[in-house]
Amino acid sequence: MRFKALFIHFREMNKYFIVSMLIFATGIVLGYGYSEQFDNMLQSQIKGLESLARSISEKENSVLWLFGFIFLNNAIKSVLIIFAGIFFGVLPIGFLLINGMVVGYLAELQANAGELGFFFKAIVPHGIIEIPAIIVACAYGIKFGAIMAKGMLRLFSSQGRNAFAADLEQFLKITVPLVILLVGSLLAAAIIESTITPWIVQL
Repeated sequence: MRFKALFIHFREMNKYFIVSMLIFATGIVLGYGYSEQFDNMLQSQIKGLESLARSISEKENSVLWLFGFIFLNNAIKSVLIIFAGIFFGVLPIGFLLINGMVVGYLAELQANAGELGFFFKAIVPHGIIEIPAIIVACAYGIKFGAIMAKGMLRLFSSQGRNAFAADLEQFLKITVPLVILLVGSLLAAAIIESTITPWIVQL
């Protein structure tokens, strides 16, 4: 029943899903077409990922290590970003922008090298699960921020405080099946990224 309530709640989240997708798309555009303005930040992000990838590849059972890192990293971040929305949704918005910019920047690098096909092979297999999961998590983070912002304005009346408490209670209840759904989705994405994606990019 909780999952049924979650999917019903998704209908109420349309505008938040759209906003999150637009923010992520804006990040992609910025990373792809205006990377020179954010070069230092993007390079630091890429270098960090490359360093982790080298460290993992040197370990025994590197596929298992890769799976564990990808899954835990994405699952923990997706859960945290929902509740990080408490600061009026600022952190989920920034998270979407930065991740979109990294994707756009990587696409630009591969396009300049004439390897855009390689980029899509590397990102699409797991990205079709991982990216929507991140967008959903951030949408709920932004929703949490909206609840908190409205709550601040409602504190001056007892009726407003009751409405804020009801909204907050509903949100917290819905996060239980939401977290389970996100973790399950990111588990599937991590399996694909650590096993199927490396095989596909070698084709």
